[in-house]
Amino acid sequence: MKICVTGGSGMVGTCIKDIVSQYPNCEFTFLHRRGGAHSVDLTDNNAVMNYFSNNKYDYIIHLAANVGGLYKNMEKNVEMFNDNIKINMNILQAAHENNINRGIFCLSSCIYPENPSRFPMDETMIHESPPHPSNEGYAYAKRMLELQCRHYNKAYNREYICVVPVNLYGPHDNFSLTNGHFIPMIMNRLHKTVEWRHHHPTGDIVAYGTGKPLRQFLYAPDFAKIICDVLTGEQYKSTEPIICCNDDEYTIKDIVEKIALLLDIEKNEIYWDTTKSDGCYKKTVSNAKFKKNFPNFEFVDIDKGLLLTYKWFKANYESIRQ
Repeated sequence: MKICVTGGSGMVGTCIKDIVSQYPNCEFTFLHRRGGAHSVDLTDNNAVMNYFSNNKYDYIIHLAANVGGLYKNMEKNVEMFNDNIKINMNILQAAHENNINRGIFCLSSCIYPENPSRFPMDETMIHESPPHPSNEGYAYAKRMLELQCRHYNKAYNREYICVVPVNLYGPHDNFSLTNGHFIPMIMNRLHKTVEWRHHHPTGDIVAYGTGKPLRQFLYAPDFAKIICDVLTGEQYKSTEPIICCNDDEYTIKDIVEKIALLLDIEKNEIYWDTTKSDGCYKKTVSNAKFKKNFPNFEFVDIDKGLLLTYKWFKANYESIRQ
């Protein structure tokens, strides 16, 4: 079974690379943005169509996207929408025209409504009402991916399945101080602050916002395994979207303090810059469908996940994306 993974150099794609030995009947190929034989500009329709016509695959895992944290989304809504619409249209067209019948397509819980009719939100509520304005570009592009997959399934009897992770974190993440997601960004900032304070003891330790918003988190290696199990296994037989998360939810402050503890920073040393945006206050989603289909899946808990991530961060500090 030949499987193409787009976004092969990203966090989740690299986590899938780490577990390919668990799927001996699968031959994975990882596409990259640049460099090597499997480098493709996924916003270029001709390049995408040529690649897939010359490289035949049975399945696809589509992870590639223009992604970033809250502040990148706020500043780059146009680019986030345009790039992701192009990428998704090109990949789906290429998959369909090259008879790739089954695939996994990655959404995100951040595309859900800002003001839903109820919490927790489930898989039927993706399009219920507008997303939070901070990430409209990314959110609407990903919502359209769900719509596209649904109609390819209906019109052509495809099996294109949308998986919906909550906030991802883990090894191979983007630890950028400007474009990264919450956990890698704050982990890197606190790490750099600790290094700075070795020479400047009065330096502030700053976290953004009020710390009050609630978030759910998923360790990226767990998500990599879920993706491969959904694609190749027998446990999930539907083509409907499925949310991937455990039962836990934390405030931003909870997570910052957990990371601070790993760096021997006291809670009262952290200054909260409340002039910075909190983003969406709450976007709690339901894992009822996931638990029904994967009742024995064992998630890595947040404390262990943060510890493993920070160890990886330090061990790979010279080469990480930041």
